[in-house]
Amino acid sequence: MRRIALGTVFIWILAMATANAGVTVDYDKAIDFSKYKTYAWKEGTPASNPLNEDRVHKAVAAQLAAKGLTEVQGEADCYVYTHVKSTAQQSVSIDHFGYGGYNGWGGWGGSYGTTSVNVSNYIEGTLIVDIVDGGTKQLAWRGLGTKTFYPDSKPEKVEKGINKVTSDMFMKFPPKPKK
Repeated sequence: MRRIALGTVFIWILAMATANAGVTVDYDKAIDFSKYKTYAWKEGTPASNPLNEDRVHKAVAAQLAAKGLTEVQGEADCYVYTHVKSTAQQSVSIDHFGYGGYNGWGGWGGSYGTTSVNVSNYIEGTLIVDIVDGGTKQLAWRGLGTKTFYPDSKPEKVEKGINKVTSDMFMKFPPKPKK
């Protein structure tokens, strides 16, 4: 019974660890993030699709608003840069189903079965969100997320993926001050 309980706990921990596997966050532990009340956008690296760039900005703005930050024009407590990169990728898998031959009477025999080659095209999207301190102009926080999309992905699915990545990214924002 104890093994089953430990196995269940291990699987649960593994599932939680892989749930956010596409997101990493780093920040300057010396910064008091509670001082950030306002933010302004700065130009980063835009998405190749302007519609996706707009989706990214809306998703990040929603996360910052939920954390109590207000968007302003001009001077701000911190500045937000987004960098988006998408790379076309391919994966190839080869499957062989069947069995090997045998050397029967007089060397007769052979190999039977089928082989299939599957090629999948996909897009690996990477989003980096940088938050820069308004006073020092130094990087304060960085979130990096990746997500796989397929060329035939519907816009709603892309938007849902962007929202999920940004939600995971800002899950523990602002970082708690170190004591």
